[in-house]
Amino acid sequence: MTILKRLLKRPFSSADLLGLAAHNISKPPLPPQMYEAAAGMVGKRGISLLDSWREGFSVQVGEVAAQPTWQLQRSKILRLVLAENGWCDVFACTNEVESPDAWAHLVADVDYFKTFQKDAWESVLLQRYVTALLSAACLMEVAHRVYALTKLKEIELKVYSEYYREILKLDFSINQLVVTLVDEEQDDQALELADVKEEVINPLIADQYKLLALIAEQIANSNIDLPSVKAKMDAFDARKRELVDALQASDQAIGEFSDEQGTGR
Repeated sequence: MTILKRLLKRPFSSADLLGLAAHNISKPPLPPQMYEAAAGMVGKRGISLLDSWREGFSVQVGEVAAQPTWQLQRSKILRLVLAENGWCDVFACTNEVESPDAWAHLVADVDYFKTFQKDAWESVLLQRYVTALLSAACLMEVAHRVYALTKLKEIELKVYSEYYREILKLDFSINQLVVTLVDEEQDDQALELADVKEEVINPLIADQYKLLALIAEQIANSNIDLPSVKAKMDAFDARKRELVDALQASDQAIGEFSDEQGTGR
C-alpha cells in the first residue's frame, strides 16, 4: 500500500508515516554515547529527553499527515526538516562564540527556553540540538521513502544551511565583540559598536533573512532559482565588503584622533 500511495502520489495517514519511522522511534539513530547521555537526561516531569523527542516527533508526523494532498505533505515535511536543521545550525554557530549573550536574543522568545533561567540556556540548547538532530534524520528518511526526495533537494537543503550559518556567524561574532568590550570595561567602544550593529549591520542581516525565507519557500514548493538567488547573495557580499571598508576607515580615523589627543584606545 505504501508503494502504491507513493506511485500515485496519494496522501499518507499519520499511522502510515509513524509505521515508516517505527524503527527509529524505538531506537533513535544516535551515536552510542550520545544515545546513552540523552536517555539519562530526565526532566521535571520524569520524562527522558528521548521520550520527549518521541512526543514531539509524533506531533510533527501528525502535522504532515494533516495536509490534504501528497504535494502539501511533501512541502510540510521539507519545512519541518528546514526548521530542525536550523537548530543544528544555531548550535554549531554558538560553539564559535564564548558568551551566551552573543546568541541569547535568538532564543529569548522561544517557549522552550522561557521555562528555564538564562544561565541554563547552553544546556537547553544542547538538548534542543539532540532532538533536532533526531527529528531531521527521521523526517529525511521518511521523505526519501515516500516523498520522492532527490539528491538535488538534499543539495538545496545544504545551501540553505550554509547560508543560515553565514548569517548567524555575522550576527554572533559582532555581538561577541560587544560583550568582550564590555567585559574589558571599554564601554565607549562597546556602545559605538552596538550602535553600528543596530543601524548598519542589523538591516543587512534582516535583508539576508528575507532571502533565506525565499530559499525556504522554493525548497519546500519547487526548486531554488539558483541564478536569482546567487545574484542576491553576491549583492549582499558586496554590501558586506563595503561595510568592512567603512568600519576599518572609521576605526582608523578614531584611532588617529585619539592619538592626536593623547588618549589612545
